[in-house]
Amino acid sequence: MIRINLLPVRAARKKESVRFQLTVAGLITFFVFALSLAGYFTLRGEASSLSEDITRGNQELEELKKKIGELAKIKEQKKVVEEKLHVIDNLKAAKTGPVKLFKNLSDAVPERAWLQSLKDDGHIVVLQGFASDDETVAEFMRRLQKISDLGAVELEVAQRTTENETKADLVSFTIRLEKPRK
Repeated sequence: MIRINLLPVRAARKKESVRFQLTVAGLITFFVFALSLAGYFTLRGEASSLSEDITRGNQELEELKKKIGELAKIKEQKKVVEEKLHVIDNLKAAKTGPVKLFKNLSDAVPERAWLQSLKDDGHIVVLQGFASDDETVAEFMRRLQKISDLGAVELEVAQRTTENETKADLVSFTIRLEKPRK
């Protein structure tokens, strides 16, 4: 009978199996290491990119803060200019007010009447004067009522007096005008 020794084949197979297992373990280790290295460099690149984005964002933030500061200064200057313009408008309105009042009064005074005093308290104007008769005072009041800038016209006092120097009979009057409020 022939005898075959199978021990070296088994040992060879075992050696081959161990070599295969070591090769597979080495390849797996290499791939894990390679994937880890690729992941590391990928994450490092993303972290670097994010770090650059943060730096750029901070620079933009500083520029925007400067612009906001400039904008706040401009708004403050605009407010000051608007206040000055408002004051100028008020001065212009106040400047033309008395001129219009005097013009309207001079147009309304009849021939046989004259004003002795005028007192303007803002919304109320008090006129004192003399006229030749009651009809002239009434005519003066009618003319004043036709003027749209002047409000209500009231006769406070109208009394006959004699002028000392010429001994002429005159009517002394006090008229009150209420200017409309704006």
